[in-house]
Amino acid sequence: MTNRIDREQGPPPPDERERILEFFRNKGRAAGLGYDTDLFRGGYINSLFALEMVVHLEKTFGIRIANAEITEENFRTISSIAGVVNRARGEHRG
Repeated sequence: MTNRIDREQGPPPPDERERILEFFRNKGRAAGLGYDTDLFRGGYINSLFALEMVVHLEKTFGIRIANAEITEENFRTISSIAGVVNRARGEHRG
């Protein structure tokens, strides 16, 4: 029996979320931002910025994000973005 953690059962590791938050800090968009802040409603992200983020995530985490994953719901919070990263990592590892 293995002691495997199912990523979809719990919150993503803080490391991914913190690295994503750092992207917002570097862009000057992190004031008042938390892991579960609605990025669209809070004005932190728009469609163009989301595409910039996809490129950043792919380079930073060495992943490929499927077009089907690029949805408003998946990019609504830092936590949900970290979930996209985790799923892409799982697909990348085979």
